[in-house]
Amino acid sequence: MGPGHAAPRDRSAGYSAVVPLDLDRLAAALPELSRAQLQRLMDAWEGRGRDEPSDFISWLHGRGALPAGSLRDLSAATPVVLTSPEAAASSLRLLGELGRGSMGEVLLAQDERLHRTIVVKRLHARLADEPQMVRRFVAEAQLTAQLDHPGIVPVHAVDARAGEPPTYAMKLVRGQTLRTWFNETRAAVARPGHRPTPPAPGLAARLELFLQMCEPIAYAHSRGVIHRDLKPDNIMVGPYGEVFVMDWGIARLTGSADVPGPGRAGSPDGEGTLDGAAIGTPVYMSPEQARGENSTMDGRSDQYTLGLLLYEMATLNRARASIKNAAKLMIAAARGHVEPVVAYGEPIPRELRAVILRATAPDPVRRYADVSALADDVRRVLRGEPVLAAPDTLVQRAGRWIARRRERVAVGLVVAALLALLAVLVTVLGGLGVREWDRVAADARAARLVAVTAQAADHARALDGALSSYEGLLRALAAVAERALPGDATAPVYLAPAFADPTRAPPDMVSSKVYRGPASFDHPDLALAPGVDEHTRDTARELRVLASLRDVMADTLLNSASAPARGSASSDRALVLDQGTPVVWSYVATGDGVLVGFPGVGRYPPDYDPRQQPWYHEGLSRTGPGWGRPYVDESGMGLLVSCSMPVRSPAGGAVAGLDLTVKYLVETWLAPGGEGEGFLVDDSGAVIVRSGGAQEVPGTTQPLPWPSASAPIAAAPNGHLVVGETLLAWSRLTHGWTYLLAEGSE
Repeated sequence: MGPGHAAPRDRSAGYSAVVPLDLDRLAAALPELSRAQLQRLMDAWEGRGRDEPSDFISWLHGRGALPAGSLRDLSAATPVVLTSPEAAASSLRLLGELGRGSMGEVLLAQDERLHRTIVVKRLHARLADEPQMVRRFVAEAQLTAQLDHPGIVPVHAVDARAGEPPTYAMKLVRGQTLRTWFNETRAAVARPGHRPTPPAPGLAARLELFLQMCEPIAYAHSRGVIHRDLKPDNIMVGPYGEVFVMDWGIARLTGSADVPGPGRAGSPDGEGTLDGAAIGTPVYMSPEQARGENSTMDGRSDQYTLGLLLYEMATLNRARASIKNAAKLMIAAARGHVEPVVAYGEPIPRELRAVILRATAPDPVRRYADVSALADDVRRVLRGEPVLAAPDTLVQRAGRWIARRRERVAVGLVVAALLALLAVLVTVLGGLGVREWDRVAADARAARLVAVTAQAADHARALDGALSSYEGLLRALAAVAERALPGDATAPVYLAPAFADPTRAPPDMVSSKVYRGPASFDHPDLALAPGVDEHTRDTARELRVLASLRDVMADTLLNSASAPARGSASSDRALVLDQGTPVVWSYVATGDGVLVGFPGVGRYPPDYDPRQQPWYHEGLSRTGPGWGRPYVDESGMGLLVSCSMPVRSPAGGAVAGLDLTVKYLVETWLAPGGEGEGFLVDDSGAVIVRSGGAQEVPGTTQPLPWPSASAPIAAAPNGHLVVGETLLAWSRLTHGWTYLLAEGSE
């Protein structure tokens, strides 16, 4: 034993160290004491009797050897507690099991010395021989112990003796899980004639409870810790409404590496915690969490999950309730799928809907800056104030002003009515009717300006969310392709020419209304660039691997529909081939000139080379998903807009993509539903898609019909402009495009 360490006492003496005390660290934290003095103190600590305090820092402080000003520095520099496991164990009487998870079990225990009931968490015996799991378990205890907040359960002691499953003791929290609380609240609200005792919490009470959930998470984020597994089962509601955030087992410091886990666990319905590349619970995962982006994940991922819990607080239903299968949930989570906000009982204010949408934005940049900002907006909802997520229009501001001054407004209206009557009489008698009509017309123009601007913002917000969800689908496809390309597969291969030959075509070929001819739902088509030999070993392997991507490619189309719940094989086939989905093609191309496309139709020109297509070059030039200009589909689907991104592969040059039809963009997102016309404009002011008139000829640039509007639109992310008799209102999307709404005559 070297002079720089104080060893734990012999096991027969009853003391064990989680981490050895280090003389160098002590010297750095206590510059007032010489190394010789510190060494003597450490030796004295080792020679003390069993009845002495087991906390070295407290022991130093009690002897007067630790200046008060150094207590904090020493605690941070030496997060080490020497424990007396045998003595501690002898004072605990285990009462029974409270629950168990993938890593450990939770036991109820009685501390006989302090006469209190506590909770003991113990690593499963089968994992006790795995060093990485022991490190992970002890790291959980140490991390939780450093989070000193009323909403986070304190850790009392850790026991990490060699050869035995490690344990740590915590405060016992009495109450029920948020999941049970949700179930009871939902049942009470569902019986309007029944008067439960206590009464079912209304929307305001539920939002107050949500705010309590935000506080410990905001505190943890301020300490650089993200939870990563927030869900109703990990939140406790006490008998007096107090809230505790539990189970920090997969929490980590922002920017730190994960301790390796035992592999993937979880449950088929997606409510169990997954442990692997994508860590967490699928039904409550953020998109970046579902994509396994652990190294770049920050507090905005927890904020997204809080947004899902806020959805559940508002609606009393899960935000992904229609999806039951864990694999499908992972795809939905990766694209940021959140179902429409539907009230369950009380109506949900517009402002609260906007807060939920912002907190659960698929792109982290579009969420709140932090959890505190999210909580502040929820407080504004409770106070009836405008929220950051959806600033009031002129009319709404007027409505709030009136609501705050009801009595004075009522009196004022009576007075105003009398004055108006008098003014009309004076105007008519005085021949001033023309001026009054001018004022009325000006008011009408102002109201129209407010309405058109709000309509443009609403359309842009909806389109932005849709494009983000499609990008999430593409990320999931690219991630699966990235994992598959280095390997091999045994999937059946159908090259494009085989689809035109009944003797070689896939057996499930049927006539498709959407794809205007025979198509296969069970098998994708594969195309080879001119000169690529399908019989070489590498090409044959690549064809099999690409064909094996069929399931994720099918899910890309199916989950792009507004209701992503999957049905039977026949209903899925009918949805894609007969009814149509927003995404009409999904595909992956490699740098070797091999392409797989879904669904399988096989209609490619004889000289087709995927590496020469615009979407391929655009995808290679990006670091993530991006949208291109319209192009004519080789298979007869008309004008398409593609989204593509690179796929990391051993050979390099792989790209994944998906396509939307221009017709779908126009009919679903650009047509304003009344008079006027919608446009998608790029950052140069050129028209990408328009809802009326002729579409762009591929390969050319179509300018705006109002040349003077290009500069103002490029300069401001949001705004309006009157050109002649046309009112233009626009809003910038996060995808490099601008949505423009044009209203004709004034």
